[in-house]
Amino acid sequence: MTVGLSSTLLQSWAALLAVSLGIFTITLDGSMMPVAIGSIVDDLNTQIAFVQAAMALHSLVMAATYLAAGKLALRFGEKRIFVTGALIFATGVVVAAVSPSIWVLLLGWSMIKPIGGAMMIPAANSLIVLNYDGQQRTAAFGIFSAFVAAAAVIGPVWMGAMANLLSWRWAFACEPVLIVLLLFFASMVSEVAREQKAPFDGVGALLTFTGLALLVLGATLAGEFGWWGARRPFYVGSEVFAPFGLSAAVVFMLGGALVLLAYAAWAEWRARNDLEPLFHIRILRGRSFSVGAVVGFFFQLAVGALLFVLPVFLQSALFLDALDTGLMLLPYTLGIFVFALSASRLPASVSPVLVIRIGLIVMLVGGWWVLRTASLQLELSSLVPALFCFGAGAGMVLARLTEVTLSEVTPSSLGEATGGDSTGKELGVAFGVAVLGSIFLALMFGRVVDGYFDFHGEAGVAQPDRDAAVIELEDWAARVTDDQWTAFLDQLPDTTGHAYEAIVANAYLSAYQDTLQVILGVIVVMILVSFGFSRKTPASEEPGPNG
Repeated sequence: MTVGLSSTLLQSWAALLAVSLGIFTITLDGSMMPVAIGSIVDDLNTQIAFVQAAMALHSLVMAATYLAAGKLALRFGEKRIFVTGALIFATGVVVAAVSPSIWVLLLGWSMIKPIGGAMMIPAANSLIVLNYDGQQRTAAFGIFSAFVAAAAVIGPVWMGAMANLLSWRWAFACEPVLIVLLLFFASMVSEVAREQKAPFDGVGALLTFTGLALLVLGATLAGEFGWWGARRPFYVGSEVFAPFGLSAAVVFMLGGALVLLAYAAWAEWRARNDLEPLFHIRILRGRSFSVGAVVGFFFQLAVGALLFVLPVFLQSALFLDALDTGLMLLPYTLGIFVFALSASRLPASVSPVLVIRIGLIVMLVGGWWVLRTASLQLELSSLVPALFCFGAGAGMVLARLTEVTLSEVTPSSLGEATGGDSTGKELGVAFGVAVLGSIFLALMFGRVVDGYFDFHGEAGVAQPDRDAAVIELEDWAARVTDDQWTAFLDQLPDTTGHAYEAIVANAYLSAYQDTLQVILGVIVVMILVSFGFSRKTPASEEPGPNG
């Protein structure tokens, strides 16, 4: 009898266990990559810019897949899409774990895996809604959120430990074990029967994927090829691609914007003809949704940028290893964990918009505090509270932003709006890593060149010569390993070698400080945009008859 009761209990919570393990694995994987940057650069003999591109491409593929994944789940079933996504995710992780080069890593971690992850996330939320009601549903979402927060805390430390003890590859290789456990629980979940849905909008999926891909590709390439004019040739075959002297990156971004405008026209045409588009443009006209989506985009941009530039600074300027880097990030993830759970349990009388605004202000204070700690003699005691403060603010925002963003969306459009919101947030991550990451690297290389000219008494060099020197340095850095750099310094006179080391370290520091100031500016923009939220109380928060 006890065995039967246990079996029934396990089966009743199988859907929650399956989706919680899935989102835990996705969050764990994403939180590990910033810590692995240095280890991957060394192991694959590549450069930081390629790992930056891998992170940006990962977010791009997820963003471009969300909308289509949500529609596929409605057509073919949430469980089927969730399980298929989990298998694709596991395949990508395995490819990444065994990758012999950065190109194979890009294929597995940045292209295959995020397709699976994007299929799992919308289906996961729907599976909870479909399988639980009332208090069970509330408890399920609470447990689900705890899994996500726990993964964000564990991921950086787990990657740091694995990278130090074995290899960064083993940290990724352990994820398929969780997927196997997920599949076991998913096998106990019954698929919900549904009527045949409208044909899938394949043209819309192609247009949105192409448009978003061109936008993020352009943003990723802009640091290398120029934000307006072409700073170096971009070859298509043997021909240089620079229409009207424009950077190829600018052409890609303009092309992406035009393709997305074409999708908007396509979606409106389908809606007028009673055909279901991939995403209804009318959702963007809702005030809470549009303001929330903008805040979500900039929030992820700021966080994505910080989680790229901080580990690079710690590993490249301060020479911290992967484990120490993971431990340095732990206060940030703990801040999110504690305050996200606390903010989600505030009474209904507390305005969620107020919680978001306070969270953004706390993030601003934390970001300013992190900037104040920036130094080549960085002390753990000063960075820990600063990162915890930043994470606390981020946790408050995360706890209530989605609720406010979707507060005025009709139930029939909820799944679609959730996919659109997730797409915007992933684009924010992509632009944070691509754009602010490119700014950081461009500043660093430029400061190295300036320091070199100053050391050799060549201050005031002409701008074209300086630009050429920066490009030459970027190309040289892409070919040189850490061992070769150390050997190069060792053959120099001590005074010159120490001067070159100081020039590089100070270049990293000043670029890090300047990028942090840009992040602070982004947070100020979010605070200002948050005043655009509707004063109307979200439906889920409206007081009852007695209060």
